[in-house]
Amino acid sequence: MNTFQNCMTVILILAAIGQAGASVPLGGNRKGVGGSYDMYGCMQSNDYYVVNFAAYQFDPKQTKDPKNLPSAECIDIPLTGKTQITLDLLDRDVRKKLVSLKILREDGQIIAELPMPIAKQGVVSATVDFKAAGKYQAVLYVNDTDLNIPPETGALTIPLTVALVTEQSGGQGSLLIFFGLIAALIAGLAFFVPRFLKPQQPVNSTP
Repeated sequence: MNTFQNCMTVILILAAIGQAGASVPLGGNRKGVGGSYDMYGCMQSNDYYVVNFAAYQFDPKQTKDPKNLPSAECIDIPLTGKTQITLDLLDRDVRKKLVSLKILREDGQIIAELPMPIAKQGVVSATVDFKAAGKYQAVLYVNDTDLNIPPETGALTIPLTVALVTEQSGGQGSLLIFFGLIAALIAGLAFFVPRFLKPQQPVNSTP
C-alpha cells in the first residue's frame, strides 16, 4: 500500500512540473516593459483591447531590408530618428474593424497618423521620425460597432519615451531560477524515490 501511495505521489509531482513548464510559452525572448527580455514581448492593453507593441529603428547608413528587421524595442525607445511603430492586434474581432493609429508629442501635437484601414493581417504599422528626445504617445482608435462606443472612449493609449532609456537589469534571471528549481526537484526525486520504492525486509516477530 505504501509503495502505491509513493508512486502516486511521484506521478502527481511530475505532472505538476510538466504543467508548470507548459505555462512558459515557446519562442525567443523579446524586449518587454522596462527593457527586460522575456517570452511575452511588449504587451499593452486597456479595458477593451490588447496589442503587442514593437518599435524598429534602422541604421540610416544601411539599406532597409524588411526581411532582416533589427531587434524590436518596447515602449522605451533608445534613439531619435526614423522608427517603425508596429501594433499586433491580439483581439481577432478587431481585425475586422476600422482602426487608426496616431503618434503624439507630449504637448498633444500629432507627428504621425495612420488613417482607418481594416487590419486584415492583424498588424497596424506607421513610420515616425522622432526629432527630439522626450515623451510621446501611441494611440490606437477602433471604430467598434459591437461595443457601440466612440473610438475616443475605447482608445488604447501607449506611453513612449524616446532617447531617455536608462540601463535596466535583464529579466532572464527569474526564468533561470525557475528551471533551476525544477532541475533540483527532479534530482531530489531521482535520489529519494528509489529508496521509497525499495522493498522493505519483513520484520521477524519473536514468540
